[in-house]
Amino acid sequence: MFSSLIERFRRLPDLSRAPQRGKVLGDIAAGALEGTLAPDFQRVGDLFWVGSPTDHIRYLLKFQAMKGMTFSACWGVSIDFVPIFRGGSLRWKRTAKSADFDLCIDPIDSSGRIPSWCSFYSNDRAHRVERASLAALNAAQRDWSRITALKDVADSFERRSKIESRRFSLENYVQTDLAWGLALVAVGEADRGQRHLDAFCERFAVAPETTILAKARSEAAAVATG
Repeated sequence: MFSSLIERFRRLPDLSRAPQRGKVLGDIAAGALEGTLAPDFQRVGDLFWVGSPTDHIRYLLKFQAMKGMTFSACWGVSIDFVPIFRGGSLRWKRTAKSADFDLCIDPIDSSGRIPSWCSFYSNDRAHRVERASLAALNAAQRDWSRITALKDVADSFERRSKIESRRFSLENYVQTDLAWGLALVAVGEADRGQRHLDAFCERFAVAPETTILAKARSEAAAVATG
């Protein structure tokens, strides 16, 4: 209830200040994160950082542009052998620059509002951008600490599927069944994984024998057998 009151009276942007470009905001955030964000992270966009793969998993931290001059944090993981589905087709995302969310953890989904603690306005002063950046990283690191192997990814999907959402739930994310299914295949749960892959193919009219999907499943199965 207290947090709801805080968000209800959330401060408004100071319209006397000019908006700043994403690169400028990203430079401020990068300065705040330096020394706290793991050194293997690359800044691949103005406000987007991607880690190096460990057990095929890359950690992601991003500040997304929202309505009302706002940037809000989300974080999660990208799995190298899981292709991304965009514009009706599949493509690989095996590099830091092409990485994208397979599992996205967005505080707005649970609160239903843009949380002030991990967001900032485009015309905010530097200290507000820095504070939100560090708070977002701290929250992301807590979640990443529970996702250190592919089994943890599958478990995270399972756990988050049971969380009540106020904005987007797992089924609202295009990657969910694709990534969940391939993660399960990779940890030796082929039958459960295939059910999710079948659900993905049916929902988005993707042929199961599509070359890139068949290769992704083959790679996931190879991970399971070592």
